[in-house]
Amino acid sequence: MNDLMTVLIRPWLAALLLAIGAFACAGTPQQDLEAALMQWVASQNGTRPEQVKMAPLDPRVQVQPCAGALSFDYPFVNRENVRARCSKPAWQMFVKVGFSQQQVTAGVMTVSRDVAAGHVLTEQDLELRATAVAPPGSFSEPAGVAGRQLRRALNKGQPVLAQDLEKQMKALRARVALKAGDMLTESAIERVDLPAGAGGSPLWIGNELAPGTRLARAVPAGQVLQSADIAESRQVVIATTNLTPGQPLKAEMLKLDRIDAEKISKTHLFDLSGLDGYEAMRPIRAGEALRSSDLRPALMVKKGDQVNLVVGRPPEFMISVRVEAMQDGRMNEQIRLRNPESGQSLSGIVTGKGAAKGL
Repeated sequence: MNDLMTVLIRPWLAALLLAIGAFACAGTPQQDLEAALMQWVASQNGTRPEQVKMAPLDPRVQVQPCAGALSFDYPFVNRENVRARCSKPAWQMFVKVGFSQQQVTAGVMTVSRDVAAGHVLTEQDLELRATAVAPPGSFSEPAGVAGRQLRRALNKGQPVLAQDLEKQMKALRARVALKAGDMLTESAIERVDLPAGAGGSPLWIGNELAPGTRLARAVPAGQVLQSADIAESRQVVIATTNLTPGQPLKAEMLKLDRIDAEKISKTHLFDLSGLDGYEAMRPIRAGEALRSSDLRPALMVKKGDQVNLVVGRPPEFMISVRVEAMQDGRMNEQIRLRNPESGQSLSGIVTGKGAAKGL
């Protein structure tokens, strides 16, 4: 009987000991946060996790358990404050961090300022920062970094790693000759790959051109565009006078003017050509930038108007007749017309004020 009880108790006791051991090894929510935080800060600063120190939390602050993923970022310019966020349940908190003073044994190349993806690094962009241990893929000399193009944006003080650098330089090349002030369009450029460290400062643009990008100087066909070739600000169409809804646009009512690139969207208008025959759909103040949603084709013909209808293809053959509009018509709209002499109905495309062309 005793032997039977021993056989039954041993598995239960083993399970209990395993559960107690797992409970003892499980960290508190604060310990889990601190461990993940030290790993992240170390990777961002090219150091070891044990060198990262989290400042004591306010005793009134209790770290909640996080069943989802923990994420971190630097919400401010300095790197003393880190924002920790949990995805499930959703919460966030701000933590102060520092670094322990240990003997410096290595140095890594870091960026001396914030740099964007696509930037070609120069020696002025780099500085050697002392660290206790060099992270994998880091550089200790500018020779392996200068002239290389970044795959992603880096913040000031962040180490440059091999995986941050493009194997080839992605650049733009002009398909045709372009003049200063020309707006860059997809048809005017092509994307090319250059050898890494090819020199210069080629313009790098991701998946699409920023709206309103214009050239600061002339570029011949076949030339790789450089950052200096691009105007810092962009031109958009601006109203020179107050416009009222339904008011047809005239050349003197509009001009090109520069505004901050950050304020420009794809809906803004960047060219004065092609705006004849349009009208404002809403009140627009003088000095305001125009968007495509602000305009519509102007009403050029009203029902009952006499319309000059042109039929044929000049100069080979063309006749012009006076007809009556059977409906309102905007620029480039097809409308019904009537010949008052014969009473015959026909159709035409509105081409201007009181004018149309035959189908």
